[in-house]
Amino acid sequence: MTGAAGGERSRLVRALALSRRFHLYLARCASPRAADRLVTELSAELPRLGRADVRLVRLEPYSGRPEDTPLADGELADRVLVPLLDAPEELRGAIHLVDASRAAYADTEAWARLFALWNEKRNVLGPSRGEVVVMLPSALAPVFAAVAPDVWSIRSGEYTIEEDANARDAGRASGAQGALGVARVALPAMAGAGSVSGRFDDALLLVRAVPPLALFGGDLLVRPWIDDLLAARWAADPMSDLIQQRGLWGVAPSALAQRDLRRADDMLAVRYFDAAEELLAPLVELAADDRTELTAVALSELAIAIAAQDRADVAAAHGDRALKLIGVELGERSASTAVSPYVTAYVLRANALVHWCLGHLEYAEQLDQTLAAEFEAPAEVARWFVRSLITRSRLLRLAERGQIAAAREQVPALLESGPHTGAPQDEPVAERAIARIIIADLEFLSGNIDASIRELDHARVEGTVWPEEHASLARRCEVATALVEIVRGNEERASKLLGRPRTPQAPSHWREPEPEGGFRAAAFHAVTAGLLAMVTGDPGGASAWFESARGSIVDWGRWGLDRRSRLRAQLFVELLRAALQPEGDGAVAAARDLTRQAEALLGDTAEDHMSRALAVAAHRELARRLAGAGGGDARSAAQRAAALAQPLGNLGVPAWDELLRAAERAR
Repeated sequence: MTGAAGGERSRLVRALALSRRFHLYLARCASPRAADRLVTELSAELPRLGRADVRLVRLEPYSGRPEDTPLADGELADRVLVPLLDAPEELRGAIHLVDASRAAYADTEAWARLFALWNEKRNVLGPSRGEVVVMLPSALAPVFAAVAPDVWSIRSGEYTIEEDANARDAGRASGAQGALGVARVALPAMAGAGSVSGRFDDALLLVRAVPPLALFGGDLLVRPWIDDLLAARWAADPMSDLIQQRGLWGVAPSALAQRDLRRADDMLAVRYFDAAEELLAPLVELAADDRTELTAVALSELAIAIAAQDRADVAAAHGDRALKLIGVELGERSASTAVSPYVTAYVLRANALVHWCLGHLEYAEQLDQTLAAEFEAPAEVARWFVRSLITRSRLLRLAERGQIAAAREQVPALLESGPHTGAPQDEPVAERAIARIIIADLEFLSGNIDASIRELDHARVEGTVWPEEHASLARRCEVATALVEIVRGNEERASKLLGRPRTPQAPSHWREPEPEGGFRAAAFHAVTAGLLAMVTGDPGGASAWFESARGSIVDWGRWGLDRRSRLRAQLFVELLRAALQPEGDGAVAAARDLTRQAEALLGDTAEDHMSRALAVAAHRELARRLAGAGGGDARSAAQRAAALAQPLGNLGVPAWDELLRAAERAR
């Protein structure tokens, strides 16, 4: 046992070794993995310290449950309270471990009722009984103290049980009752690149450094910029087919241009980007002084269509031309422009999307601020409806830029803004659920894993009916919960949450409301399932899942507007796959390709801290591969990783600080 984590475990082990009668100890466990590690240490150390005859009875109600449903009072009573208070004679001197470390948010009330009932029956335990260790996640400790004050008051010691570097090597202790043994999962070694277990530590660090929405939730970020496209999918064609007759361009060119623009709207709404580009390019060429508004909108839509096809630099040129055409100056209210506020808003929003795709995050923020100034006074109704969308987008972009403290300041506004405010009974639950998903992402990034799970569990309960344009969020919320549980060390619950994989289907109708959502959810599921396979010692299964994720991301790319999060997800999967690859002739070349992808995604401004974390991981991977192959430039790759990691330090993200330290050590 090493470090602070080992020290606290050692203190508890010594206390139990010296005890010969009933004592109650509280162990605040950072994760289920930390609880497993504690049980392993107790099993190994107590016999060595003179208690070879002691029995350990682990009262853990989650093992063996087929579904991830909230615990029922009867389950808790049968598997925890009755065995604790009415143990058979042969186990009356045993050490009983009440293990709530895998408790989900939805189980809080059930555990509270169990603690309260235990408080009523507190006198049943006495000098004739053995010791009791209550293993709780941090969120349940105050609940225990509040509802069982008499039991709480007799505790003989409190211990904080953290994870340490060896914790992930330990398998889960088996058996809910009776004597405990510890099963260890043996992971095969990879020559020259460290063990799979060691590589998993790096993979898990990467998972903690780049939160789920940065990879699979870009639609929440870009929604304010494409909201009109979602509405356009139901719009009727404004012109009769008669207007297509030959010669009418000379009679009604504006009407024909408006019709083609509406058709382009439709193509963008259903994500037929190449078709939209074909319609819009001629409109831009036909620009005239009397059609400034039409040309500005056409340029903006062309920028969106081209950016979605991964030519964001070309798209930016069209967007900038539209800005100049309408005479907008960033950061100022442009009341003097000759175009309608709607056209101004459309141009600003399209440019914000395109420049976000390029990694110009501060510029996208400036465009949004200008848009807010445009609509500050006259459009109260519009602002009321879009405020929640803008607040969500701003919070996520602040996190992307590493401004974590500023993002946390936005949380009250996120909960208070938009159509979900008002009396609780009048609030659309889906709006609150989406807000909770975003808050969970921020908590995850901040290292508050229990709080992240609590918000996600809340969202899953509240989000009974998701918005049509975000139908896949229900599944993504479930998968996000599984991912965070893996990070917390609760692989069993993660497995249950992932137990219903869904095969992505192509849109069944050309006006499908969320055409890329199924593929996005499928990719997220496959990545998380692959990570679970890595944790549980199945590298072959992990590789298969990551290969499946690659295919879903390719399908997603045919429909998605949020290019930046898709490219992040693509690089993320490739980095996880690299951790499973053995040394070989192509390993160094593949690692070099990852660094090229990472540098390209980071872009010319290098503002995107999520992409920066991925770039650090890519250069560390290259340094490892070069060192394993005896390459002389391994040091150069390690130095590049350290240089990229420097801006990640001291921003309130523990994983970024850890990534910086790891990069510095290898330099």
